[in-house]
Amino acid sequence: MGGESADPKEVRATKDMALSHADFFRILPALLDGESYEIDGNNVRIARESGQIEIRLSPESHRQMAALRLPRTQVELRFRDCSAQAMETFLANFDLRYRRGGG
Repeated sequence: MGGESADPKEVRATKDMALSHADFFRILPALLDGESYEIDGNNVRIARESGQIEIRLSPESHRQMAALRLPRTQVELRFRDCSAQAMETFLANFDLRYRRGGG
């Protein structure tokens, strides 16, 4: 789940997602369900009593597969001073909210 960080109390997770920034920000309120957050450009900060979560969006790009062109955004989630349980719960909810149907 985690990536390397200079801060030993910070854990990072990165996701390569097929969505635009507009889609990300449209779904964000459902993810946070009334929780307070700040948006600064392509970054979102969520301050909790149990730690802090920062979400960073890469510049938007596209993935081309034959005639199909999909939006692409790399999403980095940074957890500071969060318990393992809090991170797992947040990531499970994140994956549920941003899941794309297909088939």
